[in-house]
Amino acid sequence: MTVPAFVVAARTMAYLNQRQEVIANNLANASTDGFKADRITGRSFDELFPEALASLDLQQGTVRDTGRRLDVALESDGFFVVSTGQGERLTRGGQLSMDAAGLLVDRDGNPVLGLEGAMHVRGELIEIEPDGTVVVDGARAGRLRVEQVANPATLVKEGIGRFLPTEGTIPAPDVRIRQGALEDANVDPMTGTVDMIQIQRAYSTNAEVLRVLDSVLGTLTSDIGRV
Repeated sequence: MTVPAFVVAARTMAYLNQRQEVIANNLANASTDGFKADRITGRSFDELFPEALASLDLQQGTVRDTGRRLDVALESDGFFVVSTGQGERLTRGGQLSMDAAGLLVDRDGNPVLGLEGAMHVRGELIEIEPDGTVVVDGARAGRLRVEQVANPATLVKEGIGRFLPTEGTIPAPDVRIRQGALEDANVDPMTGTVDMIQIQRAYSTNAEVLRVLDSVLGTLTSDIGRV
């Protein structure tokens, strides 16, 4: 009876540790614009130690007005497309700016792509229409490229709210963009903190179970040895 109890406690602790890592990462990105949380959806029993099964939650975060003209928030499915040194990446982060060359870039300086490529937006008045059309001083400068994927499970997180699409993307059919606003992360810090406390308590309980079982096993071994 003792050995199976050891295994159960150890498996539970491994599972709790994985849950804690997922929730900690969500909390660390609670202030990242457009961040999408991972949610624990179950656990696998195929291995000696179970694996926490997580899936990407693409539910929209709260959209808040900022009043800054180069802040944009997607109020529909899809992602903005940025060009990085490693290739094209997807993001929901909409804190944009204009670099020294007049290109529209994200907060990390990566060009934000339009339907025709990088977008030049040098001018006095920049307007971004709900369908993504960018108008600079009354002249059309292009249209923001907004893409989506058929299967969110194929997206690979690369940090700071960016995703690598491992399968092809397609143009989002219904684009709705709000200028002067940003989408918050879909993370509830209060709920995440409560979950972390519960996990830590459960982990401590199982650690105590292991300690007690080890003590009992040690006692039994010693008594049997003396007999």
